[in-house]
Amino acid sequence: MNSDTVLKHLAWITCVMVVLQVIFYFVFQVIGYNSFLLSVTLIASVLVALTVLFVWRILKKAVRD
Repeated sequence: MNSDTVLKHLAWITCVMVVLQVIFYFVFQVIGYNSFLLSVTLIASVLVALTVLFVWRILKKAVRD
């Protein structure tokens, strides 16, 4: 990987981190600090992230072909 690719990845990671912090701030405001609801929210967010990555990979392959 060249330096441009690394910088692009770092920029995306930074954006994702900021967005996740904002989302979890609002989640904490809505559900409070209930550990059960927090764990459900975290599991749901991981499942959504994996689903988005999976769909993105499928669409990326479909566009190439």
